[in-house]
Order: sequence, then C-alpha cells, then structure tokens
Amino acid sequence: MNNPSFLYFKDNKSESVLVRAKILQDTLYLSDNPSFAANQLSVPLNKCSYTLVDNNALIYLSRNKDYIVVPSSSAYYLPIITIIGKKNRHTFLNKRWYMPAGGLLLLLIIIYLFFAKVVPVVVVKCISVKQEIKLGNNFYRSFITEAEIDTSQSIIIQKFADRLHLSTQYPIRITVLKDTIVNAFAFPGGHIVIYSGILSKMENPQELVALLAHESSHVNNRHSLQLLSSNISTAVLIGMITQSSGFSSVIINTANNLRALSYSRELETEADNDGMKLMVNNNINPIGMKWLMEDLRKLNMEVPQSISFLSTHPLTDERIKNATNFSKKYIQMNAPMKDVQISLWNELKKGE
Repeated sequence: MNNPSFLYFKDNKSESVLVRAKILQDTLYLSDNPSFAANQLSVPLNKCSYTLVDNNALIYLSRNKDYIVVPSSSAYYLPIITIIGKKNRHTFLNKRWYMPAGGLLLLLIIIYLFFAKVVPVVVVKCISVKQEIKLGNNFYRSFITEAEIDTSQSIIIQKFADRLHLSTQYPIRITVLKDTIVNAFAFPGGHIVIYSGILSKMENPQELVALLAHESSHVNNRHSLQLLSSNISTAVLIGMITQSSGFSSVIINTANNLRALSYSRELETEADNDGMKLMVNNNINPIGMKWLMEDLRKLNMEVPQSISFLSTHPLTDERIKNATNFSKKYIQMNAPMKDVQISLWNELKKGE
C-alpha cells in the first residue's frame, strides 16, 4: 500500500499542511517528508478518536487538538477507523452531556427514594391508630370480597385469640380462608388473614399462638402500614411518570397484593422477637415459635412451590437460630395452656 497524503490541521483554526501517512503495527506515522526521514510523528491508533464529516473521517490524534482528514475513498479509511473502533470524536465531545445526564439520573434516584422511603415514614407518623384501623378495614373489605371464608374455623380461632393478650391498641380480628396455600398475613389496624393450609400443618397449639403473636406484632409495630404506604407511594410515583390515573385501583390492587409483599429481614426479626415476648407475657413457652418455623421449613423442603408463607416471610437459618436462642432463656416455663384453649385447639383440628 502506497503512503497516501492527507491534510493535517494543528487545530480548527489553523491552515492545513499536506503530510504523508503510513500504518505499522497499529501505529499511525505522519511526516511532511515523503521518505519519513525527518519530522516524523507517530501516534498509536488506539489513542486516537474520529468523527465522520461529509464522507471524510477526521482522525484526532491522541488528546491533542490536531487532526488529519482521511477521505472515505482512501485505502487507509477503513483500516484506521476499524482500529480506532467505537471510540470516536463524537463520543469524546458528547462527554459534555455526561454531567447533566448524571445529574438527571441522580435526581430521579432521589425522587424515587423520597417516595419509597421518606414519604411512607411521614405517612405512618401522621396516621393515628384510629385512622389506621379505618384504613385497614377498607383494605380488608376490598380483599375479602373474592375470598372463600371458613366461618367455623374463623370463629374458633377468634375465640382462641381473644383469650390471649395480643395488642393493647388494636382489635385483633381473625379470618380463616379455605385454601391449601400455606400462608398468613396482617392488614393495618388488626385484621389477620390465615389460610387453612397453614393451620393443617401445625402440630400443637403453641404453634398457633406463635403465628398469632408474630402477625399481631406486625400489626402492633405498624409494619403492614409501612409496607402498604411504601407500595402505594411508589405506585403513585409511577403513575405520575407514566401519566396514568386510577388511584382507587392502586388501593385495591395493593390490598389484594399484600399477601405477596415481603417484609424486610429486620421487620421479620422484630416481629419474631416481639411475637415471642407476647408469648412469654401470655405465660406460654416461646419455643412454639421455633416449632412453627421448623415444621414450615420441613414442609418447604418437601413442596416448596406451595409455601407462600416462606416466600413472604422467608425462614432463614438466622431466624430459626434466633428463635432457638430466645427460647433457651425460658426452658423452665412449663405452665400448661388453659383448658379452654386446648379445647378450642382440639375443636379446630377436629374440623379439618
């Protein structure tokens, strides 16, 4: 390949100079001497950049402002831009847009965190217990319209729960749904929904106390309200961005999807610990929490696809270990459960 001549510019304002060019081992050599004997400039092509203008390639040399003009008709045109690759002058010049683009991205992240983290905290603090109970009732009614309630089991477990001190602020109301799903969850304000599937897996009444205490702790600590507030706030933000309407549908969908929303590890641990404290306050050995977790973990190993409770309340080894260690402090707590509770438990299991 003959050494072609190209126009060389020191910058955009300078006059052009005709130079010879050659490529050796991905390095561009330029000289105003045809024999390259003197005034030779060598530039690695991987340090160059280019931009295309009117069927010409402007090859910018390293970080300098100097460049050569290579016509598309030149035999050097494709080899040079191929070696340089995607790194072109446009990309280099467009870096000036990186800062505003990065600033916009940062702003969007801040807005998202504000709606997902800050707004829910403010909402929870601004809502009174009375308002929360009313809100929870509305969510519960929206959810329960399409559910099949097991009235007899609901009555039995409500009586069972009424003999426990589960909350000082909220009326704990139990609803059992006819379904083989192994799941339970709580609405804000005191409604607890339990699927018959999880009840059928329990082997003793202490496990039922543990489940009720765990879900009641979510209610007492307003975890459900936090979760719903975060979900609704994020949905509102998405609606604002996409310009979609229908806030009422967001409320309904949020209520229906509460059973599938997962608490954070911190909230689950808090509900475990406070639930076991509730068991102790009711003079019931908290080892029932460990038993419940172990039974559900065994079931998870057998049929993982059916364990909704474990997807929304993941039973990590850490949680089971925590329940085990907590229970060790009360190993001497051997007070039997009340006869009426045992009777209700037997009635519950008999009706399965």
